[in-house]
Amino acid sequence: MQALCLRLPNDYPSVGVTEETDVLSLIATGRLSELSEVPICIDQFGVTRSIFGENRWDCSAYAFDKGSDKNQREFDFTYLSESPELKLQAKLIAYGWLFKQGHYSGAKAKLSTLTSRFNIGLKRPLLTCLKGGYSDLSKISDNDIWVELESLIKEQELTKRTVELVFSALLAVERLNFWLPFNFALPNINFKQRAAKLASQSKLESRQTLAIPQSLTNILYGEAIRFVEVAWPYRKKLTQMQRDLQTNYDIGRATVDYKIAIGKWKWLTNPDGTINTRRYEQEINKATPQSQEAIISQALCGTNLLPESEVSGSWFTRWRSLTLSACFVCCGAFTGMRVSELFELRADSFYTHSINGQVFYSLRGATHKLAAGKKNEEWLASPVVKKAIALALALTAAYREELFKIAAHTDDKWQAYTLRQHASCLWLTKYRRQRMPAVISRSKWNDRLKNYSKEVGAIVDKASLEECQLLNPRDGGAITAKVKLNAEWPLATHQFRRTFACFSIRNSLAHSVALKQQFKHVNLRMSEWYGNGAIESRLKDVQVDTQLVNLLNQIEIENATDKYHNWFNGDKPLSGTFGKAIVSMRDDKPVIYSSWDNLYRLVKEKRLTLHGTLHSYCKNNYDCDMDGVVNPAFCVDCKTGGSVIDSEKAIWWQERHSALTSYLRKSVEVSAGEYAHCITQIRAAERVLLDHDLAHETYVHPIQVIEI
Repeated sequence: MQALCLRLPNDYPSVGVTEETDVLSLIATGRLSELSEVPICIDQFGVTRSIFGENRWDCSAYAFDKGSDKNQREFDFTYLSESPELKLQAKLIAYGWLFKQGHYSGAKAKLSTLTSRFNIGLKRPLLTCLKGGYSDLSKISDNDIWVELESLIKEQELTKRTVELVFSALLAVERLNFWLPFNFALPNINFKQRAAKLASQSKLESRQTLAIPQSLTNILYGEAIRFVEVAWPYRKKLTQMQRDLQTNYDIGRATVDYKIAIGKWKWLTNPDGTINTRRYEQEINKATPQSQEAIISQALCGTNLLPESEVSGSWFTRWRSLTLSACFVCCGAFTGMRVSELFELRADSFYTHSINGQVFYSLRGATHKLAAGKKNEEWLASPVVKKAIALALALTAAYREELFKIAAHTDDKWQAYTLRQHASCLWLTKYRRQRMPAVISRSKWNDRLKNYSKEVGAIVDKASLEECQLLNPRDGGAITAKVKLNAEWPLATHQFRRTFACFSIRNSLAHSVALKQQFKHVNLRMSEWYGNGAIESRLKDVQVDTQLVNLLNQIEIENATDKYHNWFNGDKPLSGTFGKAIVSMRDDKPVIYSSWDNLYRLVKEKRLTLHGTLHSYCKNNYDCDMDGVVNPAFCVDCKTGGSVIDSEKAIWWQERHSALTSYLRKSVEVSAGEYAHCITQIRAAERVLLDHDLAHETYVHPIQVIEI
């Protein structure tokens, strides 16, 4: 017997874990009835939750996080019912991943890894076999069938990542060859290269989650804050009102159920024995002691929550959904938490810290990403998140109480445990009053957020679309596919993290190291990936003051003109090749250089240019050979005849001469290369100092005497 080969939640008891059964022996000996009863999932309380013979293996007991979708918690074999042989092979593969080898290397795989591999990756090869009438998955390696699989993949225009998942699933099957009763072999090809060839050519790059443009962020986040701030003062009234609405409904339902039970209202029952849902709901509403409108109006009287139009149950359902979405937006937007981490928020998650007189706000919760089970973490947050959590608790309090009540009256320990776990979550809903409250799943949250975006009027215009393209340079075609002009922004859960990163970097509020800590990333490169587009958008935000630029340009022209006028018409010494040329022509200079106005016109028309460095001026503009970058000495005898060294620049050469001569006297044993670099500047400085008649001492390098 071998224990389950799967990473389990931290609170899963070590005893009673599902153990492997020799299913191959049961198949070989024809004991199929025993095979059907082999346990697949046994919960924390020792109760079998799924068995081999079922078409869906519900493994929810092995799941880590809340809010995950159904296909991440179960293995689905229903589409293989037409081929019992192929379905048996598929079940053996899933069983092998669970009990033999589910991971390639390192830590054991999570349930979500295996279910995604099976329900998404392996499904296409299985469907290829099913479509071709093949009852053996090992035939997928036959050339003709492999071509069919590749054709199916190509027709569906999948992303490169999805195609890679297909091949990784097949490779995971091949790793089970040591145990499977059939031999599975794959073609000897480079699967990464083949995935790139088969994937849609517009979907080769990973689509990075979109960062929300600032104009739309102002609407989405601003409206979320408004919803929270308006409703928060009345959270107790909202809680009691929902209790009253449920109690009112329960009374009406009990009345109708009693009449059905005694046979008085047989007309509510369909011929097949089921209840006519539409008529059933109508009669319950008639039997309630009060109307929903009356309860809502009475509870919210005196608040600013009631609409100007007529109050109805439909209005409140819509308003409650939008307000809960606003709470979710606040928690995600102002923390950058993953959606799985948002599902871990509790009533006591918000904390306040005071450090050196400065107040910090944070959320305490848990993360599952890249963690062995659940890891407690802390995130910095905004104060509004405290109100958002309190309001979400109030909006779901009645549902939470109902779940605790059901849990207390059930004999099924696993169901009671699951209900209590769900009740601890903030994000609950109830699609119909006769149904049990449930956690809003991740995929449902994306639908809710899109509806929220539409309701608050976050409409994409031309400016926001341009900003979206600037913020998302690696969208991989996502903008074209999802963002439509004059339509609502396609808000999704993961956009909060991208927007948080881009906004922080764009506005110099945080750097990648800080984001790494806030996002709980393993490496810095991932945090930098989240900030893509932020720097580009920051540069675009820089506003150019044209008046200031024009003023600076004017001052630069006038300064250059003053320099040339003083040089041509003054009597002070100059160095540099062009400087000496100016000195030589002073007594017989062209008339054009005699007038300040003429020189101003030449500079403005850029027929004369001037650029300065620490050690000289240059009139050559782009014709400069740039030798002075290597060694300033080259500018003294500029080969292109453009250097000018006036008395101000000569002071620099005097200081340079003093510093270098002092250095060489103290460092006699310098290398030949270092000596050459220094002495060329010293000799150039001495020529400049002679031209300007500045005091200096000609440098003589000390001679080192060595006795032989």
